Amino acid sequence: MLDSPLGRDQQRRLAMHGFIVLFLGLWSGVGFSYAAATMVTSDPGYGAWRFAHMEGIVNGLLLLAVAGIWLRLNLRSPLLSMARVVLVLGCYANIIGPILNALFIGRRLIVPETALEAFVVYGFYIPGTFPLLVLPIFVINLYRQRDDMV
Repeated sequence: MLDSPLGRDQQRRLAMHGFIVLFLGLWSGVGFSYAAATMVTSDPGYGAWRFAHMEGIVNGLLLLAVAGIWLRLNLRSPLLSMARVVLVLGCYANIIGPILNALFIGRRLIVPETALEAFVVYGFYIPGTFPLLVLPIFVINLYRQRDDMV
């Protein structure tokens, strides 16, 4: 554990990014509300806005959860620093991609038909898998710190 000014600054930045992603997810809820009021539930636009709203909320909460345990981790690990950056980038990709999909592609959910749509889908959805890859790093690090938590 590293309860230092650097550790606290990293924790604060993680929380800030978590709130930004959560805020974007809540704002995409406005689009979801509009879609719910004007579309049938089988419409792809409805699904796209619901997906964007869900992604923002879940990824924002994920960043806030990691920020909450940040000072309990072994922050001396260089792998943890890389995982933190990759997690933040992945969470932003997970909210920006679905919002762009809902705004511009909208008629199809993650089915690109043009080069621009393919760039948007693969440019954001592939980096959106990064949290899945780095979350085990946080879990393993936290598990190794279990004796210090008691």
